[in-house]
Amino acid sequence: MRIMSVDKCKEIDRYTIEEVGIPGLVLMENAAGEVCGNIINYGDKFLIFCGNGNNGGDGLAIARKLLIENKDVTVAIVNSDDNYSKDFLVNLDILKKLTNSIIYIKEDGDIESLKNRIEKYDVVVDCIFGVGLNRPLNDFYIKLINNINKESRCIVSVDVPSGLNANSGEIMGASIVADITYTFEVIKRGFIEYKALSYLGRVEVLKIGIPEFVKKINSDGINILDKKDYKEKLLKRNVYGHKGSYGRVAILAGSKGFTGAAYISTEACVKSGVGLTTLVTKNYVQDKLSSKLIEAMTSDIEDQEASEEVLKSSKVIAIGPGISKEKVYVDTFMKLISYGDKFFVVDAGALDIVKDNESIINGLRGRAVLTPHPGEMARLIGRSIDYVEKNRIDIAKNYAKEKGIIILLKGYNTVITDGDNVYINNTGNSKMASGGMGDCLTGIIAGLLAQGHSLLDSALLGAYIHGLAGEEASIDKYSTTASEVIENIPKVMNSMNKC
Repeated sequence: MRIMSVDKCKEIDRYTIEEVGIPGLVLMENAAGEVCGNIINYGDKFLIFCGNGNNGGDGLAIARKLLIENKDVTVAIVNSDDNYSKDFLVNLDILKKLTNSIIYIKEDGDIESLKNRIEKYDVVVDCIFGVGLNRPLNDFYIKLINNINKESRCIVSVDVPSGLNANSGEIMGASIVADITYTFEVIKRGFIEYKALSYLGRVEVLKIGIPEFVKKINSDGINILDKKDYKEKLLKRNVYGHKGSYGRVAILAGSKGFTGAAYISTEACVKSGVGLTTLVTKNYVQDKLSSKLIEAMTSDIEDQEASEEVLKSSKVIAIGPGISKEKVYVDTFMKLISYGDKFFVVDAGALDIVKDNESIINGLRGRAVLTPHPGEMARLIGRSIDYVEKNRIDIAKNYAKEKGIIILLKGYNTVITDGDNVYINNTGNSKMASGGMGDCLTGIIAGLLAQGHSLLDSALLGAYIHGLAGEEASIDKYSTTASEVIENIPKVMNSMNKC
C-alpha cells in the first residue's frame, strides 16, 4: 500500500487521464461505485454534502447510485460562487433528472435551515473538499463543518475528511470528524501524522482503476506492507536446523534499578528463535537474572576475558536497554565498533552514547539498526520532540541516509527507513503503552538479524511481529505488558508462516 503526497496523488490522476486515456468521468464513476457498494447497507436515509469540484462530483455520482438502489437521498451542494468543475456538472445534470432532493448551501442562513435536519439521516456523506485543500477555511465552511460534526449520527468521508490537509495532517480551521474515510488508491501522507488520526476514523483504501504502474512510477517511496510481504520476508526454519543454524546474539543491557530492561530484551531475543543468546551486563544485574534467564546465558561485562569471548563469538550485538553512559559500556561499545564482522541493534541508553561519540556512529555505517523513540531522536539531531513528531518521516529518512544506517522511529505508525525507502508499520495498539515494550522490540530485531535477515528486513519484521504479538496479548484486556507480548512472539511468527 503506497503513501503519497498531494502532488503525487494529483499526478497519478493526471497521468491516468491524459497519458493512459481513461477519462476522468470513468474514474469518478468507479469511485462512486466502490463507495456506494461499501455504504449501501449503513442505512436508508443519506445526506450527501458536495463541494464544487471533483470530490463533489464523486458525491453526486454516489447519490445517483444510492437512488437507483431505492435509498432516500438528499444532496446538499455547498458553494458560494457557482463555480463548478466540468465533471461535476455532467453528474449534476444527470442527477437533476432523477430527483428533486437537491438543496444549495451558499450562506450562513442556509446552514441554519439545515441544522436541525441533519440528525434525521442515518448517514452523512462528506464530499466537500478533496486532496487539494491547502488554505485555511473561512467562517462559512468552519460553521458548516462544526454543525455536521455536532448533528450527524454517522459520517463517511470520501477520499479526505473535509478540512484536513492531506499533505501535513493539519486542520485548516475545522475538519470533518469521520467515522469512516474511504480514500482512493493510496494513503495520503497527512493520514499518518498524529494530529490527523482523530479525524479519519477507520480508513479503507478503494481501487478506482488507476493502473499499478502509474502509482509505481510516481511513488514517493513510502509504503505500508501487507501480511503476504512479511510472510515472504520471514525465513523458514530448516527441517535439519540446530541451534548453531540460527545465530548468536550478545545483549549489552541492564544496570542497578533497570534489571527489567535486561530481562525483557534477552527473553524477547530468545523467543524470536535465535540459536544462542547471552546477556552481557553488570555483576549486580547478572546476580539478579542468571537464575531467571533459564534459556539464555549471562556474562559479567567487567570480567574482560569472559565477556570478550562472548562478544567475539556473537554475530549480533544489541546494546542499550537499561544502561547509561557508564564507562564500561562506553569503552565496550567503542571496542566492538572495531570488530568489522558485527551487526548492531542500538537502543535506549546506547543512543546517548552514539550522540556523544562521532566515531561510534561512523563505525556503525552499513551495519546497524537504531530504534529511537521521538525523545531520543530529538536528542540525536539536537531538535525538540515537537519538531520530530511533526516531521517524523523526513527526519528519520534524512538521518538514515546521512549515517548509512537503518532508523526505526518508534510510536504509533512506526517509521522504518534505510534512507531511500520508507515503510510505515501499523500493527500494535495503545494497550501496549507500558514500560519495557522498546526493550522487547530490541530483542526481537536482534534475534531476526542473527538468523540471517537483512538489517532492513529485521527492522521491518521486528516492528510487525512486535505489534502483532501485542495485539494478540491484549485481546480481551484493557492493557498488556511486555512479558505478555514476549509469550506471543513465537505464536505470531508461526502464524505468519501458515498464512
